[in-house]
Amino acid sequence: MTKKELKKLGFENAIEILQEEVNDITDIDVLKEFIKENIDNDNFFLAMHLLDAIYNSNSPYPEPYYYRYDYTLGTYDTPEELNTIEDLEQFCED
Repeated sequence: MTKKELKKLGFENAIEILQEEVNDITDIDVLKEFIKENIDNDNFFLAMHLLDAIYNSNSPYPEPYYYRYDYTLGTYDTPEELNTIEDLEQFCED
């Protein structure tokens, strides 16, 4: 997807498409399930890392529903909120 196509689609339509194309885009429900699995498996450090990132969000939006997070990196990556078209540009070609 190009940045021009992204702007035409709008955030909701673009995030739907990008979620299918980009492994690092996740939604809050999948992220919460991952946190619960890590708690159940006594992997508290990773669960706390993810909860901390969500809880200490500086987002002006009431509740971010989408994040950029690489599940394979564990604590080496931190969930990054995706709330605007500008947040999605990093996944697009020029």
